[in-house]
Amino acid sequence: MTTSVAIPRITIDSNCVVGLFDQTSATATSVDELRNLMRYALSGVIRIAVTTKVEVDFARDRNDQRRNAMLEQMTMLPVIASTFRLDESRLDNPDVTFGPLQRSLWDEIQRIVFPGLTENSGKRVNKIADVDHLLGHKLAARDVFVTDDRDILRRYSELRDGPGIIVMSPEQCLRYTDAHFARQEKWPLEPTGGVNAYRDTRLRGTVSFDYSNNNHRFVIGEGLSLFETQWSKASNTCIYALSDAPSIDSIALAKGAVSIAKVQDAAAYDFSSRLRMPNIGEIVLWRNLNGVYAATQILVIKDDERGADHDELCFEFVILSGGSSDFSQG
Repeated sequence: MTTSVAIPRITIDSNCVVGLFDQTSATATSVDELRNLMRYALSGVIRIAVTTKVEVDFARDRNDQRRNAMLEQMTMLPVIASTFRLDESRLDNPDVTFGPLQRSLWDEIQRIVFPGLTENSGKRVNKIADVDHLLGHKLAARDVFVTDDRDILRRYSELRDGPGIIVMSPEQCLRYTDAHFARQEKWPLEPTGGVNAYRDTRLRGTVSFDYSNNNHRFVIGEGLSLFETQWSKASNTCIYALSDAPSIDSIALAKGAVSIAKVQDAAAYDFSSRLRMPNIGEIVLWRNLNGVYAATQILVIKDDERGADHDELCFEFVILSGGSSDFSQG
């Protein structure tokens, strides 16, 4: 199975539309960051959209010339649905009516971002619109909601852990997109230092080495498919694997897999930590800077502090050089 790099789907808030299309406005913020995000969008690296509530927000602008100019500029962006409201939504737009799921989700977002919102709350209309934006983003299953609204940004953790909404400022989203773009760019990799005795250029095999030497690294593969695996002492039954080497993007532990061939989709595992501690028999998954996957299964661990005369690690490895994430086809 060959996998392609998913294109991040970004939803931008109304304040970001102002920063993008009306840079002369006194309220425009993050102008440079938003311009760079739009360049990425025009290049196909990301996909930017707005919700129907952006048009509603601009409809409140009393400056007819500015409002019309902004609405015209907005036509270049895809529009996603939000909540249907009789006093706002047009009959020809894609807004959806509230069902039990939408109502429950809207209430959860509102409690997180604007707890205690009542009929008499200040800027109530604007706050309701903010919740509508976030709901539309979530219902469309998009990846990142970008805003300069501090009320929303400071609720990052609660929105992530509750309804599963990732919010970022334009600056944060640009860093996220830069990293995504770097992973798409492929180039031959070379090990940083070390000696050839700690290197195997094959795409599969079994190696044994003293993991206390060569800066704890053993290099497998070459070119686009090079991996500087890095290890550190734990015991004679488990060992630390680290993603610190320059060629490595991230690592994961293939929990539950009894052999490398049982890993059918490496991308489905958790690559969020720089350090993993596999036991003998367990499998570490490695993703390099080119998005290529490798798997290493721990076979033997020797520890000179636990009865062995030297430190030694023996592992079996497989590299998927063709861009796949399915080791069962290897």
